[in-house]
Amino acid sequence: MDRLLSMSLEDLMATKVSISTTTRQPLAKAPSVVSVITAEDIKATGAMNVTDILQSIPGIYVRANLFAFRPQVTFRGASSTHTLLMVDGEPIRDLVWSSGIYWKGLPTSMVDRIEIIRGPGSALFGSDASAGVINIITKAAAGVNRNEAGARAGSFRTGEGWAQYGGNWGGVDVAMTAQLGTTAGHAPRIPSDGQTAMDARTGSRISLAPGNADYGYDTQDVRFSAAIENWRLLAGYTHHGDLAVGLTGAGVLDPNTRGTDSRSDLALLYNNEAAADHWGIAGEVRYYELDYSSGNGYYERPAGYVNSRQYSGAANGTYPLGWINRNNAAQRGYSAEASGLFTGLKTHAIKIGAGYKLDDLYYVQQLVNFGTGPSGAQLPAGGPLVDISGSPYAAPARARRIRYAFVQDVWTIANDWELTAGARYDHYSDFGGAVDPRVALVWQTADQLVTKLMYGRAFRAPSYLELYTFTAASLPNPELKPERSDTWDLQFSYSVSRDLKLGIDFYRFAQSNLIAVDPANNYRFANMGDNMAHGVEFEAQWQATPTLRIAANASSRRETLLYNSVPKQKSYLRADWAFMPKWNWDIEADHVGKRRGSLTRPVNAYTVVDSTWRYAYSREWEFAFSVRNLFNADAYEYSSSIPAPYNLPLPKRNAYAEARYRF
Repeated sequence: MDRLLSMSLEDLMATKVSISTTTRQPLAKAPSVVSVITAEDIKATGAMNVTDILQSIPGIYVRANLFAFRPQVTFRGASSTHTLLMVDGEPIRDLVWSSGIYWKGLPTSMVDRIEIIRGPGSALFGSDASAGVINIITKAAAGVNRNEAGARAGSFRTGEGWAQYGGNWGGVDVAMTAQLGTTAGHAPRIPSDGQTAMDARTGSRISLAPGNADYGYDTQDVRFSAAIENWRLLAGYTHHGDLAVGLTGAGVLDPNTRGTDSRSDLALLYNNEAAADHWGIAGEVRYYELDYSSGNGYYERPAGYVNSRQYSGAANGTYPLGWINRNNAAQRGYSAEASGLFTGLKTHAIKIGAGYKLDDLYYVQQLVNFGTGPSGAQLPAGGPLVDISGSPYAAPARARRIRYAFVQDVWTIANDWELTAGARYDHYSDFGGAVDPRVALVWQTADQLVTKLMYGRAFRAPSYLELYTFTAASLPNPELKPERSDTWDLQFSYSVSRDLKLGIDFYRFAQSNLIAVDPANNYRFANMGDNMAHGVEFEAQWQATPTLRIAANASSRRETLLYNSVPKQKSYLRADWAFMPKWNWDIEADHVGKRRGSLTRPVNAYTVVDSTWRYAYSREWEFAFSVRNLFNADAYEYSSSIPAPYNLPLPKRNAYAEARYRF
């Protein structure tokens, strides 16, 4: 049972999390709408990637993007750019592509737990945390208690192997995890792509549709940590290779591109909760380096493309090799933060801090054979690749500097009342400052009921893609302003009994200065308006018997946006049953409501059922078999770049076998 249920429901509610205040607090009283997913929860579901398990959280929807089938994590109907993703406290965003051009999530074998805020987090973490925050804590960072090796193989020619180790070297606690993997991807059939309509208009027949979108890639992930007394050192490396993008941003089948990316992270952390009388001190220094390449280039239009009108500045004529856009870029960043926690006042815990961050896009190379050349003149149709790096028509190599300061007070008003109030000021070198406050009142209404009323303001800084980068699907706008949001939450958590927990959250989420491409202005990015959303999120956990646990949640919202590809209704049901000694069965049903990304492009609702059987042969050996999309449901993701009536097909039924050995 310890492998099926990692902790009781009471223990889970008492689990201390740091994502809500950056100091450890019990989950039940955290001054935010917080969820926690443990490693045992993840393992029971058979999920291979953190993006699979995130679908189980109310209010979260993971969209699949047609370009490289990138998972885009959304909260409460907002776009994925309003989600702050962190690994061991380090944001994974880059200056151009937010979460990274080839980001694929993180293997679940590396994960100790996931802490999630549904709602604003800019008062704690700055930009991008306007709709939600996710911090993925790796096993290396949390410490490895037992050594393990494992392997998994299955559909789409997928193979993975991993290992984890923990020990003590000369008084230093060390932990390491590593995983290697490869997959051919699900290769969905695309009946009509972004070139099909062009063929109809020009009389050409060069579209590769109908055809399959190639989404294969290889991956490596290595993590290491060392800890002694109040110090911790964290290091990580992630690489994707031979990565196929499947479709370009304009929805054109691209079977040629093979991209690569790499990211390295290094962090030195210090935390002394008793540095002086009534003072705790914390500090951190971080460094990262990332690079990515399109290899031989993105094929924005296929070979033989004929441009018979002015499109994105391209010259009229025939392109025997198609439109080729070759990109290579590298970015590095440094950050430092110091904070102090003062507890000298009986009913207050006051935290103050400041930090500095540098994101430096120090290398950009872009070669194209279409559009505008470095001199400002149109490139001739059918000409060779031309290096436009450093010109106004390519993303600039430049840096963004951020200085910030924050203050937070956790005030125990009475035995049953606690008020958390704080604010953060961020100053950006490229557009100025932003102040983001938050207030949360937590009331222990009764022995079994906790009530929370919360408000937060947040922002999202424009990315370099939106500010400076020309693509086949959009034009930049250096005059963009940050997006803003204001959120109110009212949450009730009710413990009906030791074995039944209920929760409901009502929210109001107002966004302004939203950035989107403007079709009326040649698809240039612009601050194009506002959105107001009202929603409700319900969740329940029930320990029905000593061997059966059931969890369910549902979310629904209303908003002023007429068209949104994020579903307004979503629900989830899961059961974990130890039906025989050593045997464990997990079954999940994820229902996604109808979406309408445009007037003419509705996407039907669907329900996907996943099931995992796990067998503990001995204390050392464990085996599992998982089937995803058990009933082979037809599921699609909305995509404006794939011509009507088609959309992006999601994976059909697929299965995996797994073995783990502990030593």
